[in-house]
Amino acid sequence: MKKITHLILFIISIAIMIGISFIPALQTVTTNGDQYLGIPAFWLVIYTSGSFGFQWAGFLLNLLVIYVIVLVVTKVYQLFYRFITSS
Repeated sequence: MKKITHLILFIISIAIMIGISFIPALQTVTTNGDQYLGIPAFWLVIYTSGSFGFQWAGFLLNLLVIYVIVLVVTKVYQLFYRFITSS
């Protein structure tokens, strides 16, 4: 894949990660009023005082996992697209 394609997939992964994190029905843990957001790892903490905390390890893990998923889905799509158009 081209370099620009990886950049686009990276940006899409960030958008998906942020979007999924704010869906309350998926995975939100509340402890003493603090909300921990992120799937599969928590990367954002919203405290009851209104401030927030950012956890780099969770952010990078989520980004890596979602990027790999998006990359695999893209490769499978390209494979099926070539198979369908060649026959």
